[in-house]
Amino acid sequence: MEHSAIAASVAASPRKPWALAIGSALLGAALAGGGLWWALRQPAAPIPPPALLALEDMGHLVSVKVRYANVIEFTQQITQGIPWTQWELKLGGTQVLLVARGDCLVGADMRQARYEAVDTAARTAVLRLPAPIALSARVHHGPRDQGGSYFYAVQGTGIELLIPGSANRTQAIDTALQRAQQDVERTCQASSTVATAKENAEAVLKPLFAATGWAVQVQWQP
Repeated sequence: MEHSAIAASVAASPRKPWALAIGSALLGAALAGGGLWWALRQPAAPIPPPALLALEDMGHLVSVKVRYANVIEFTQQITQGIPWTQWELKLGGTQVLLVARGDCLVGADMRQARYEAVDTAARTAVLRLPAPIALSARVHHGPRDQGGSYFYAVQGTGIELLIPGSANRTQAIDTALQRAQQDVERTCQASSTVATAKENAEAVLKPLFAATGWAVQVQWQP
């Protein structure tokens, strides 16, 4: 009977405000500790590689500028076919000597950049890019003293000196300029030029990714 009375008196006695405060604090600490433990046991979300939108906005990454200079020399022949044969008589022509100057840009199209492989744990990726191509290959037609092309010699030979008009001469000049333009394009598409463009492009891109904490290996399309 004494134990029952004591228990009843304890249950009936009001709780002190400080006791409620301590209980609430202990409960809050327990919940906070449980939440911290839950957060610590959850693995961190993997960090994705940098978005390629910035590269796409670059358009073409120009990594090489080629300055071109060459001498184009040839003769625009005037011939006369011999009837009933496959032979032709060379009656003369126009000799042309063109000092050709020009340039071109070589770069890769960043709009085609794609991730080939990504390791989020190691923060490494393989970036696949199209091979650099020649851009804006041109022959300079400006003044000679400003780096433009010029004809060192244009002269007729043989019957060309006797034919009135300048049709053959004009054709010779046009042909020389066409050959110079083709030569500029070939020079800019040479394997050594493309290799230099690749090296320069990697020297630009790798530090950009390294600044974000990622190491990239560039894989070039054939």
